[in-house]
Amino acid sequence: MRQRSRTKRSNRFRAFRLILLSAVLLTLTLIFFVSTLGSQKFGILHKFVFEFAGPMQKVLTTTTGYVNSFKQEYVDLFSVREENKRLWKELQESRTAALKNREALATNARLKKLLEFKESSDLPQLSARIVGKDPSHWFRTVIIDRGSSDGVFKGMAVVSGDGIVGQILTVSPNYAKVLLAIAPSSAIDVLLQKSRVRGILKGTGSLTFKLDYVLKTVDVKEGDFIVTAGYGGLFPTGLPVGVVSKVIKKRRGMFQEIEVKPAVDFLTLEDLLIIEREKPFQG
Repeated sequence: MRQRSRTKRSNRFRAFRLILLSAVLLTLTLIFFVSTLGSQKFGILHKFVFEFAGPMQKVLTTTTGYVNSFKQEYVDLFSVREENKRLWKELQESRTAALKNREALATNARLKKLLEFKESSDLPQLSARIVGKDPSHWFRTVIIDRGSSDGVFKGMAVVSGDGIVGQILTVSPNYAKVLLAIAPSSAIDVLLQKSRVRGILKGTGSLTFKLDYVLKTVDVKEGDFIVTAGYGGLFPTGLPVGVVSKVIKKRRGMFQEIEVKPAVDFLTLEDLLIIEREKPFQG
């Protein structure tokens, strides 16, 4: 049954195509016949031919117009799509280039600070780069790509172009762990740059320090600079540490509560300098 139904539909379609082809051929014949009449006077037959051929010409012209319009719209749409692809590719390439330029500028500025710091100091220094971080609250350490094979040992000071970063905590042949100055277990001798009063700078585990053992009688204000004291041989004297950001004088006790904002941005550390010194003799 299905086969017969398909055969009938096929036969109908062929008949329809034959009728349509015949109509087109007839129309073309009539058009040719009319076009050869020239300027002769039209008779009844000529008028009949025009009346019959006119509507068919109108249908053919309209259909052709629709087909050409659709074709043109498709071509335009395809061209717009290709143009969008090209523009999107150019936009992505421009974004990539802009990102590389920004990264190059940031790297250049960071390395320029390191170079300026290195040139302003007479101390021998070894460059290093951070390759890993420990985000734990208590330890606050980073891993650098220098180790004992480069002459690095525990206790060496680590700085950046902005100021002190911390000290070497443990060492392997090719890598070392740096205890950051903001770690709660860190303590550094420092000076209030203006008054030269000594205090102990301690890490809080967050992005701030606290300055302990500064008497209430000492004049301390927000914005005062803190530098290394140079005691104990760990950090040289006068390295930037931070700026006083808050001062609290309580009624009880001898000392002030002082909060210090680090000179170093510990969230964006990448390139560091290790201050080289002779390894202490161990008997």
